Amino acid sequence: MPEDTKPNDQAPESQAAQQPKAGSSLPPRAAPNQQPEPKKRKKKEKKKYDSFTGYIWGEWIRPLGTIFIIMGVFRLTAFDWFDVPSGSMEPTIMTGDRIAVKKFTYGLRVPFTKETWIAQWGRPERGDLVVCYSPDQGDEVRLVKRVVAVPGDTIEMKNGRLWINGQEPDYEAVDPSEFPALDPVVRTEMDFFTEAVEGDGHYVMFEKKNPQSIRNFPEQEVPEDQYVIIGDNRDNSKDSRAWNMPPSEYGTRVDFMDIDRIHGEAFAVAFSLDGWSPRWGRTFKAIH
Repeated sequence: MPEDTKPNDQAPESQAAQQPKAGSSLPPRAAPNQQPEPKKRKKKEKKKYDSFTGYIWGEWIRPLGTIFIIMGVFRLTAFDWFDVPSGSMEPTIMTGDRIAVKKFTYGLRVPFTKETWIAQWGRPERGDLVVCYSPDQGDEVRLVKRVVAVPGDTIEMKNGRLWINGQEPDYEAVDPSEFPALDPVVRTEMDFFTEAVEGDGHYVMFEKKNPQSIRNFPEQEVPEDQYVIIGDNRDNSKDSRAWNMPPSEYGTRVDFMDIDRIHGEAFAVAFSLDGWSPRWGRTFKAIH
C-alpha cells in the first residue's frame, strides 16, 4: 500500500527552482513579486588639499594653465588671428576687422620660429590673401596683402592695372553700393572693379582724382621662392611697389616677399568693429 504524502513534505517546484544548488556561488533569484534591492552608488570623494594654496593650484591654476597651453600650441601651429589696423585691403578687408588665419596652409613651422620649417606641402597662389611680416619694418609688424604674382611670372603695372605674363587681367566695374561697410564719402571718391586673373576675381578700388600712389613699374620676372604682394586699395597701400627703396626709386622696380616671411593664409573675418560698434554683417564672413 503506498505511503500517504503530506502537503508540506515537498516544496513546490517554483520554490525549488529558486533555491541555489549546494555549493553554488550564485545569489538566490528574487521571488516573482519581490523587487531587487537597488545598488548603492559610491559617493565621489572630494579631493582633499593640505592648504589653500594647494586648492588654488589644483582647482584653478592647473586647469586654466592646461587650457592656455593647448590654445598657445593651437595658435602656433594651426590657426591665428590678426587685427587689421589700416584700409590698405579695402574693400575686401576693412579697418577694424579681426581676420582668421590658417597657418598650416603652406606647411608646418617649428613653434616660436618664423623661418624654420618642419615640412612644406603648399605654396601661395595668385589671389591668395596672406598675412606676412613687414620686409622693411621688422618682424614686429604684420601685414595682410594679396599675392598677385608667383615664382616664374612676369609682372608689370600700367596706369594702375596689372599685366601678368604679358596679359592684362579682366576688369569689370562694380557699383559702390556693393560695399555698405565703407564710409559713404569714400564710396563717392573711389572707382571699384573686379580684377580677374585666369578666371579668379577679387575686388579692387582706385582713387578717382589726383592719386598719389605708384601706378606704373616696368616688367620684371619673379624669382624662385619670392612673391609680389599688393593691397586691393591700390592707391593707399604700401606694398611690393615701395618696400626697401627710397622714393626716388618708386616706379622703377618691385620688392619681393620671401615665402619664409609669409605667416599664413587669411580666409575669414571672425568679427569686425567700426570704432566701438560691431559690424554684424561681417561676422564670420568668408573673404577671398
